[in-house]
Amino acid sequence: MIIALPISRGRLASHFTKAQQVHFYDENHQLLLSIPNPALGGNCQDKKALLDVIRAQHTSIVVVQHIGERMLGKLLDAGISVSRGDNQLSIATLLAQSKEVNLRLTEASQGRASLKHLAKGGCCGAKRSCGCGGKAKTTQTLLSMTQAQPSLTLAKPIAYSGFRLSK
Repeated sequence: MIIALPISRGRLASHFTKAQQVHFYDENHQLLLSIPNPALGGNCQDKKALLDVIRAQHTSIVVVQHIGERMLGKLLDAGISVSRGDNQLSIATLLAQSKEVNLRLTEASQGRASLKHLAKGGCCGAKRSCGCGGKAKTTQTLLSMTQAQPSLTLAKPIAYSGFRLSK
């Protein structure tokens, strides 16, 4: 099991994609790898590079204090558990708490709203595709997504994988 922590100034970074470095620890809390955060450029490609590094390290759990809803959704969709941490705690305490189920974020909506993404008109201003669709959601689309949906009748039982509903 690999645990990733976004680190700034020797502590858990207050925001996931703005961390100076990402540290990867094994199940015995030994530091395996420390890399500069590829997402510091702040654009879609940089954030995708961060996600790719986390996947390449076969990360099981990422500990965050704050994370955007889009990145949280991508981590969860990749089967990576995300645990809430506090940058006032020591690295050792954060690693020990990383397995606590009650600290897990299980839905993208638990992340911070991606207001800049929407203000720019979607991915990269909807000018080019960066792997996140390149399409802006209109206010009407967002409103329709938040309205109550009718209940569904399922043809087969629901199966769960980790902490996310799987199909």
